[in-house]
Amino acid sequence: MNRTGATRSPHVVDPQPSVSAIKPFRRLWIALWLSSLGHWLSVPALAALAGTVTRDQALPARAQAIAGVLALMALPAVLLGPAAGALAARLDRRLVMIAADVLRFALILSVPLVGALPWTLAAAFLVGCATALWIPAMGAALPALVPEEYGEDARRSALRGAYGSAPVAAVLFAVLALIAGAAFGVAERADLPLYVTAVVFLAAAGATFAVGEVPATPAGPSPLQLVFRGQRRTGDRPVAGAHAAGPVRGLGLAGVIIALTAAAVFAVARLYARDLGGGDAGYGSVLAGLATGTALGLFLGPRLLTPLSRRRVTGLATITTALALVLVALVQNLVVVVFLTAFLGLAAGVAWSVGVRLAGDQPDDRARTFAVLRSLALVTGLIAVAAVPLLAGLIGDHRLSLGDAAYTIGGPGVALLIIAVLSLPAALVAYRKLDDRRGIPLAADLSAALAGHTYVPPEQAKAGPAVIRNRGVFIAFEGGEGAGKTTQARLAAIWLRDHGYDVIATHEPGATKIGMRLRAMLLDRETTGLSPRAETLLYAADRADHVANVIRPALDRGSIVVSDRYVDSSLAYQGFGREQDVSEIARVNGWAIGGLLPDLTVLLEVPPDTGLGRLVSPADRIESEPHEFHERVRQGFRALADADPDRYLVLDASRPHAEITREIQYRIREILPDPIPAGTEDVTSTFPAIRD
Repeated sequence: MNRTGATRSPHVVDPQPSVSAIKPFRRLWIALWLSSLGHWLSVPALAALAGTVTRDQALPARAQAIAGVLALMALPAVLLGPAAGALAARLDRRLVMIAADVLRFALILSVPLVGALPWTLAAAFLVGCATALWIPAMGAALPALVPEEYGEDARRSALRGAYGSAPVAAVLFAVLALIAGAAFGVAERADLPLYVTAVVFLAAAGATFAVGEVPATPAGPSPLQLVFRGQRRTGDRPVAGAHAAGPVRGLGLAGVIIALTAAAVFAVARLYARDLGGGDAGYGSVLAGLATGTALGLFLGPRLLTPLSRRRVTGLATITTALALVLVALVQNLVVVVFLTAFLGLAAGVAWSVGVRLAGDQPDDRARTFAVLRSLALVTGLIAVAAVPLLAGLIGDHRLSLGDAAYTIGGPGVALLIIAVLSLPAALVAYRKLDDRRGIPLAADLSAALAGHTYVPPEQAKAGPAVIRNRGVFIAFEGGEGAGKTTQARLAAIWLRDHGYDVIATHEPGATKIGMRLRAMLLDRETTGLSPRAETLLYAADRADHVANVIRPALDRGSIVVSDRYVDSSLAYQGFGREQDVSEIARVNGWAIGGLLPDLTVLLEVPPDTGLGRLVSPADRIESEPHEFHERVRQGFRALADADPDRYLVLDASRPHAEITREIQYRIREILPDPIPAGTEDVTSTFPAIRD
């Protein structure tokens, strides 16, 4: 591809080292992993002890004991979030984390020594309180130990450490249960996992002690506050996006279903495993299947069936979760139940990981919606772990006669079946709310996605030896400095060209010979004394020449134009950035472009400090502006996107490039013209020479 008139190289993203290379962060991450491992290990260990203490009692008593342990451990996370966060923010953060781990060590160690159900319940609640105090301390400490440009990487790494330890804990519990079953009597079998858990907490405290001082940050709202407040506003700004309300409501319902089904299995796993003859080792195997499947689903979700609508994937995965729970409830073989539970976790993980990426058009909106979904999941999980075991105890075992055969299903199985029956119609409603391709047959859509492309209805496909398009497609990439516009525009052009389209890749300013001269004046740091009005008019002149000589001719012959920057850049930079009248700049540029607007504008958002930190070449005249200027530009782009959400795709540019590229490709598919014949490839990969 020739880029006639190009005088600059694309921004090169600085291959900055991994966040794990920062020594204080790495040390604290190890402490986080150990403490999280202890937390996930303590849950089945305490539940197993409660089941052991009540082993000679009836099913309702055993169910009440296990439900009490699980509910009391989860209750502080739901109720005490802001109070624990405020307390942690006022104390030395490192001391808070060490104290929480030492307290959990002492509590867990005392439980097998006392061996009484009342103290087990009390210890479960106190462990939950210590965990509620530890979470905000650690959650704020990790990002605070790294430079701002590493903040998003630090957050992801912390989440991987906190939740990635869950499958390890489940497998470790199953192994410890096997060892204890072979080495100890029935009354002492639940003690070994608790002793190991106590040692893990002590090791976590030691790892935190080795880390230096960490700063504090303010506390956030509690899960209950977020649930009742809802996803109505982000700060003082309404949630952006033309279709935000529908998906968010569907996502909320999907999140409740995912949490309900997974928590129901988690809550009765101890009772169900015993019914199936598995004991604590079987209990650990079921939890290991659930945790491993969920972790795999979280990883595969964004990579699964990428040509298929992300909303459809979320809805389908939610339905699959409910259907899997039906099978888990009915199957009476422990090995099969473990695999079915892993499949349920896989579907739940896919639904969650894909769903949270649909949450809002802006990064702040996405974070806000994620917090609401997480809070809904916590509250739903608390209700499930408290109610489902009690329901299992009340129902008891049932024997069904089927002619000469008989089918016995225990209380845990019946309770899971009831939850599945309630979840399935709700999952169908969530799918209906999320579906953005109504009228497109699901089977055909899935078949096409499995083949690697998006389904096009026959009535929309044009047959014949040639296809004539009266107008092409115009796609513009916008954003602040260092957001990755040039990289994503180049990748989009390559992807479109690989699919047989005639693509023109261009940029502003400087895409024509006249534009080259204007670019030199506009971006040269030696250009001084240029007034904001003159700057605006020079950009408008470049854009007028660009439209007349490159963009409009390409569109008229049916090509796809991919431009790195367009008119929105002038509105954001010269309008909001230079604090000029945006409406006047819009009128000048509207005349310059003759009313030609992109079919799709991809806005890549990144904090100014992060974006400018990515640049490796010397800063030009615009890049050298102060931070306040670039922040106004960022807010300007947001305002433009809010005013015309149907035309915009707003993406958080701090995410991995491959993930951003997939979302861009999916959105572009929605506006592409009908498929073109294979012979069209003969005229692709060309760029028309621009002549004087």
